[in-house]
Amino acid sequence: MHEFERETRDASQSSTENPSRSPRTRRSAKCARKSSQEDAGPSLLGFCTVDAKTLGASTASAVKYEEPLECGQVSKRRDERLTTYDASNLRRLRGPNAGAGADLNRGFGTFKDRDRREIYPAPVNDIFGAIEASGQTKVLEDVDVVTWRGNVSKLLTTAWNKSDSWTMEAELVNKTIVLNVKETEEGMRKVLVRDECEERMCYWGYAFEEAACSEKPFEEPVDCMENFCCVIKTKLGDLNILMCGEVDCFDGGDAELANFVELKTSRVMTNEREVKRFEREKLLKWWAQSFAMGVRRIMVGFRDDRGRVVKTQMLETLKLPGYVAKHPNAWNSKDALRCALVVLTKLKELLSHEPSGVRVRVEYEPKKVAHRVNFIRDNSIPDFIPEGARAKLMSGGSWPQNDLPARAMTKTPAGSEARDAAPELSETASAMSIRASAGTNRLEYIRSLGPAALLYMQGKDPRRSLRGRIDDDTMGGIGIDPSAWMQNTHGVVSISRAASSGVKDRKRAAEEENDNTFDGGAN
Repeated sequence: MHEFERETRDASQSSTENPSRSPRTRRSAKCARKSSQEDAGPSLLGFCTVDAKTLGASTASAVKYEEPLECGQVSKRRDERLTTYDASNLRRLRGPNAGAGADLNRGFGTFKDRDRREIYPAPVNDIFGAIEASGQTKVLEDVDVVTWRGNVSKLLTTAWNKSDSWTMEAELVNKTIVLNVKETEEGMRKVLVRDECEERMCYWGYAFEEAACSEKPFEEPVDCMENFCCVIKTKLGDLNILMCGEVDCFDGGDAELANFVELKTSRVMTNEREVKRFEREKLLKWWAQSFAMGVRRIMVGFRDDRGRVVKTQMLETLKLPGYVAKHPNAWNSKDALRCALVVLTKLKELLSHEPSGVRVRVEYEPKKVAHRVNFIRDNSIPDFIPEGARAKLMSGGSWPQNDLPARAMTKTPAGSEARDAAPELSETASAMSIRASAGTNRLEYIRSLGPAALLYMQGKDPRRSLRGRIDDDTMGGIGIDPSAWMQNTHGVVSISRAASSGVKDRKRAAEEENDNTFDGGAN
């Protein structure tokens, strides 16, 4: 038994055996206990198990995820003094084929990377600053969790994560968990020992963003510190969450959440085994990142081994779980949401029984203990919450006047029209729905995603009736090299023929641009 657990049990027994102690005596005991805790080293508060098998066997109702609503903006720059709380750094996607054919090696020699030795790469300061600048500080009155999107993505994918460790730092202020981002030592070691080839491949992702969004690509050095972040409010189960995450660009009329697009790169696939791995691993991470923020579309640049984009394709975030549903023991959104809720609920329960100011390290190390998230009290964790934000959370009232974050005039991104009214606010969404674009209702939007999305959202199995629409304008599935498709059609052709009876209008489907399908995948 850990020292803290034994101490807590003894204190609890003492309180039970002597209920006549005065409140003053109990307060003194609590202060003494807090003092002893501060002198002690890290100690385990508790843990929770989040393996996919256990989550999938749960008979509880599905965890609901409320539609994300935008409530703040941050345009970050390398010089923090120039960071503004507006959309001035949000870029527009140049078109449906933007980035196609691009050489992603361009600009590598002048690339401006961030300091990869920074153990705290994403302070929470900007989240609170953006909320104040937007005039929406009321959202802090009933928020349960404040964090960055990266932390939520890790929680959503943990049940299927068998190799990558992660860590977070948490403190409960009043009734709100502030969850800080922290790099693991293992992750930092991997980054710092990368060779030039690995550095170049990491750069290709930033280069694709430049090629897809810039009117004059690579004329200026690519700088990963120049970005746009969006603050959203959502609800996971009973927990209200305030989250901030980077957004790559927007596509459409207004620069609002409904039109945001995530940009990704991936190696073009040449066989079924590569497709399966892509669906099981990479799509899980992409789905978690985009779904958490309410980003509906992901544009992928599929590149060859030399870094040239051979194909671009737009994916629908809501469709991604359907692609992998045919695989045994595949990831799914239902268990992903339950996993995140289990961890956050356990964390809040443990922190609520601790004295104020206690900070906890949330740790996941699958190579040591699989499927177990540990909660460790650690007094060495530095204070990561801005003083004004802490006061705001404690009071639940107005921001302290002597510590207001700098308010900035809201600017519209280049090439976009100024909005005369705020984005439409819609009703609470289910775990698999995101607000439809302006001018269409939710049902019309869901229908536009195709029959597989409808079946998936109804809790049915898309693979039983849907195998169609797997080929697109390049005679291949998503990310499939067209030349490999011509050499490797045996299994795929049989699937395509079997699909014909399940799709009424194959001709119309074949004419659609960027059909969001995989070879043999449910649509």
